Amino acid sequence: MKNYINIPLRVSMLFLLFIAAILNSCTKEFDERNTDPTAVTTLSQTDLKGLFPNAQWQGVALGGGSQYQRGVNAFADLYAQYFAVTQTAFASDRFDLTQARLQNHWIRSYVFTMPSLLTIIKQTQTPETKPLNAIARIWKVFSLMRITDYYGPVPYSKIGSLEKTIPYDSQKDIYYDFFKELTEASADLKNNIALPGYGSQDLIYNGDNAKWLKFANTLRLRLALRISKADAAKARIEAEAAVANGVMTAVADDAYMKVDPARPNALGFISAWNEFRMSQTMESFLKGYDDPRLSSYFQPAVNDKQYRGLRNGMIPAQIVLPANGYNNASNLNDRFTPVKMNTEPMTVIRSGEAYLLRAEGAVNGWNMGGTAADLYAKGIEMSMRTNGITDATIIDNYINSTNLPSAPGGYFNTPAISDIPVKFSADPAKQREQIGTQKWLALFPDGQEAWAEVRRSGFPKRYNVINSDNPDVPVGKFVRRIVFLEYDKDRNGQAVKDAVALLGGPDLASTPLWWDKN
Repeated sequence: MKNYINIPLRVSMLFLLFIAAILNSCTKEFDERNTDPTAVTTLSQTDLKGLFPNAQWQGVALGGGSQYQRGVNAFADLYAQYFAVTQTAFASDRFDLTQARLQNHWIRSYVFTMPSLLTIIKQTQTPETKPLNAIARIWKVFSLMRITDYYGPVPYSKIGSLEKTIPYDSQKDIYYDFFKELTEASADLKNNIALPGYGSQDLIYNGDNAKWLKFANTLRLRLALRISKADAAKARIEAEAAVANGVMTAVADDAYMKVDPARPNALGFISAWNEFRMSQTMESFLKGYDDPRLSSYFQPAVNDKQYRGLRNGMIPAQIVLPANGYNNASNLNDRFTPVKMNTEPMTVIRSGEAYLLRAEGAVNGWNMGGTAADLYAKGIEMSMRTNGITDATIIDNYINSTNLPSAPGGYFNTPAISDIPVKFSADPAKQREQIGTQKWLALFPDGQEAWAEVRRSGFPKRYNVINSDNPDVPVGKFVRRIVFLEYDKDRNGQAVKDAVALLGGPDLASTPLWWDKN
């Protein structure tokens, strides 16, 4: 693991800091024309487009390498139970919320992502820049969704203010504004679809505005399901509008962020450090279902050439036992290792998730453009195709399989995690578990979204951690949120104190977020 460099910057100075983002991401043309960056007040379209790749990269990869590991892999990926640790120093798998690591997620979002986006949004108010403005607003929602889904209340409406104290907004207010932003941005984009977008500066769609429109509607659908237990009426309105306006329906719609040697796949970069392996939750589902995605996600253990997972929450004395060593468990497939870290794009949102969201909406009784069973089957199919499995017979056999999750056994003699098959049930309660489980499998390797969904839906079922170092989240319970950071308390103290009242409970990892009614 690499050393962390603290960046002592304030949320309250975001607009003053946007110059740093410019210096990191603007085009050569901008550098040549502007020898005094502090004097810049208005940027050209070329310069504004040059800010966008930085915002995309930071929003997904958090700067890559150890920054990504500290902000995502050591927390969300573990709490989603995609992985378990083989590194004795990672107490986060036992629910220790190590602040020095967690603050990277915050810094990368507020200091590195938001300044670029706020600058673009502020300076694209003319008719000919409508697509630039709309897409920046869409990406702002995507980026800040990940922040609020970690903490709950966060700074939102006053980001960019020059005041010394930047207030936090309630999560409900943030989500309502997300829907407003997506509605307005989608309308602007749809009405100006033929105008130029970000072109080659767009790391996801290479300037394809029509695909960004589907992205926005799919994101809106995701957020609608997220609040479905907190505000069912609002959720239904937003979900039905999203589907009616056009969500992702094909592999060609899938959103990935392209990578290169300067911006490698962050997960691929860190996987060679041998600090995490497949979890036994993953093993139980993938092996029990004889899931074709198993070999697409992971590789056999080095020692016995079998697919094996590890339990979450082991203490160092258990981690170092030979049975739990990293050579006795499955690492990621080569496409998520340094072998392909400069070519394998990073996952953002995909069509398989869109279909499974619609399937759950259909179970809720919403108009999702199909039956729950059909949308469920289509979601699985699209996930398979996204992961290179195209044989129709293999896909159909899986969709209709009655196989059950397996018992991983191993050092802790772990039993099967659940008793549900893939084949769609007639029981609505089981349908919800099946949809949640398949959505979790389809989201891989996006641990941030997967952790949000397991909190929101309760699915898939996961194994209790073996040990917990957090008295607020004992064995048998799970982390519901990340506590407010000392980093911001030191810089924005009164606002953080005031934010506790917006939580609906104490500032603990056991306090559920607004949308978390599970």
